Amino acid sequence: MTKLGDRYLLLDELGSGAMGVVWRARDELLHREVAIKQLLLPDLAPRQVDEACQRAMREGRIAARLQHPNAIGVFDVVIEDGKPCLVMEYLPSRSLSAVLAERGPLPPAEAARIGVHVAAALAAAHEAGIVHRDVKPGNVLIGSNGSVKITDFGISRAAGDVAVTRTGMLAGTLAYLAPELARGADPDAASDVFSLGATLYALTEGQPPFGRTDNDFGLLYKISMGQITPPARSGALGPLLSRLLAIDPAARPTAAQVAELLAGITGPATAVQPVPKRRTGVVVAAAAVVLVATVVAASFLVDRGWTAGSVGSSTPQTSQSTSQSASAQHTAFTTRQVDAFVQQHFAKLPKDTAGARQDWAPEFRPAEWNDDQFWSAYEVVAIYGAPVISSSAQDERFAVKVDLTLRRRDAAEHDVSIKSHQLDVMARDGRLLITHAIEAGN
Repeated sequence: MTKLGDRYLLLDELGSGAMGVVWRARDELLHREVAIKQLLLPDLAPRQVDEACQRAMREGRIAARLQHPNAIGVFDVVIEDGKPCLVMEYLPSRSLSAVLAERGPLPPAEAARIGVHVAAALAAAHEAGIVHRDVKPGNVLIGSNGSVKITDFGISRAAGDVAVTRTGMLAGTLAYLAPELARGADPDAASDVFSLGATLYALTEGQPPFGRTDNDFGLLYKISMGQITPPARSGALGPLLSRLLAIDPAARPTAAQVAELLAGITGPATAVQPVPKRRTGVVVAAAAVVLVATVVAASFLVDRGWTAGSVGSSTPQTSQSTSQSASAQHTAFTTRQVDAFVQQHFAKLPKDTAGARQDWAPEFRPAEWNDDQFWSAYEVVAIYGAPVISSSAQDERFAVKVDLTLRRRDAAEHDVSIKSHQLDVMARDGRLLITHAIEAGN
């Protein structure tokens, strides 16, 4: 058997890819099993080999700074026969990509539970100044005990550190790449959040948000323009996915906020489904990823000259004191519920006009024939960024400013517009309804 660094005994191969091979090994000094990722350096000049070794040492130092229960730990870096090797925590597991291939799309609540753990690990990494740069289903592991861990910080970069990756190399996997990276920006915490959103999208929708294609240049163009396919089967997770996949990095929540928002979607706390106990490994990959999308509903309000509208429904908060008198009892809605209500309303358009129509207050509800005729002219409807909400505690009325990205069916793919609208939302009979909607100045 081969031994690395006079300490690590290679036992069996867990997986391999274009950039490296992963082994299960035995640390004979500490008497524990570890995983070792050995980078492959085919056809590289000596200078490039030296560069790769420097990079591996640097990545080892970066990854070792992160200690989190939902991140695979890095223990050591050794150079063997001129090849850098990262020594990592060993977890009997399967990757999410393998789970997805076997089971197909996951229920939104299960995807959200997985996402909570990944978001928590990313939040810790970002706090430590570490950007992962390759968040994707293949780098999320589900342990045989149901644990969730993100791995392969091997191409991560510490904020402010000097990069030694070759100039022009785009790190990351294309299908999950953030639009700003496709346009040449540097990876940061916001691009990790986008890739997390793309990963969750793939779990519930069954494919990445930009679809599948062998044309890398065409995919890069779609990514750079943010031409995602709006989620159709993600349920309660859909509105949050739209925020994570926002084309504007500043409009995305932080990883810490994502963990909190996902926790509100998961429902009753249950363990992530364990996987059969078998040896499977993580593999390395490379390239670039993802993005946002939209289109839709503003001219709707302008073209029709409407000054009233409605937007969706929400589950009332039920923690009120039962000792209140009947006349004083009312449903207390939070701004988060209003946000979800508005997101869910516009997620119905342009296809489900009947469902969206029910979100209006009855006295302002649009006529069916007119509503259908208007929305049929649009290809997609989506919210750009996050709604801005202010409220009146006395009568539970909410003023909501929302930016809509719009594209007509007869427009070119890149021909989109963004318009701001002001909505008035009120609580009535235990639900939220829109009572007023006008175009607002930017």
